[in-house]
Amino acid sequence: MKKAIKLILLVLIPFCLQAQNDPLYNQYFFNQAIINPAYTGVNNVLNATALSRTQWAGVEGAPITNTLNVTNSFLKNKIGVGANLIFDRFGINNNTEFSLMYSYKIITPLGNVFSMGLQAGLVNYNYDYNRLNLQYLDDTILNDAQPSVTKENFGFGFWYMSKNYYIGLSVPRLLDVRVNDGGSQSTRYRRHYYLSGGYVFDQLFSFKFKPSILVMYVDNDNYAVDINTSFLLNEAIWLGASIRNFSALGLNTQLKIDESIKFGYAFELPINNTALTGLGTHSLMISLDLALFERHALGRRYF
Repeated sequence: MKKAIKLILLVLIPFCLQAQNDPLYNQYFFNQAIINPAYTGVNNVLNATALSRTQWAGVEGAPITNTLNVTNSFLKNKIGVGANLIFDRFGINNNTEFSLMYSYKIITPLGNVFSMGLQAGLVNYNYDYNRLNLQYLDDTILNDAQPSVTKENFGFGFWYMSKNYYIGLSVPRLLDVRVNDGGSQSTRYRRHYYLSGGYVFDQLFSFKFKPSILVMYVDNDNYAVDINTSFLLNEAIWLGASIRNFSALGLNTQLKIDESIKFGYAFELPINNTALTGLGTHSLMISLDLALFERHALGRRYF
């Protein structure tokens, strides 16, 4: 236990003084509304998706992220609206974000979908410094640091989708979050850029094959590249494997009960850093599609 506490403190202190990262998501290939507002309403249904992710399970203070997003389409499916709610806990950090999303869709002459999206909301960064086991209690940096900060933020994104492939580009939180901590300036958050893409090969006997990629970029020393390959069996079960930065391997699956209800699970394990392995990273997802409005339609979708 003492080793775990020391390890967590070593990880947490830089996060208290430097910019935080967005939570990592390893089921983005099933719903990208969390990272791209242009995805809002693209499938012409009312969708509600809940996601819970526990990183480094069994390690004290490890990240836990819970998200809920609801999206819908209106006005002959040209307009998408939605909302995101994110609870992110990491060590002494407890962060909450709420944002509203809007998208406008254009159907190209080829029948493909091009969507432009915007989002706006508030994010609260809360730090409980009393949970730190400090050797010295008079650290002026922590004494002057603001324990709770609430800031507005804005984002945008683009999405292009055909029957067999998609491309997405987004900056979900455009503004850096800078705070004056007792005379010194600290950056609590720096903008992230996301680029994603995927393709479905549907002429492979009785299954479909979907490779996909997600690139998250902050700067040259802070980025993530996720590569995933999935197989759809009998139009009901997705089975896939992923690799992140060639340093973590993952397995994922999604079970489609019918065209309305889907359950997902993902597991991830570092392959070159056993210090923070714990019991691995686990992610659970439930997604609900409903056709409640005019021109809504349930059907097979792969993105």
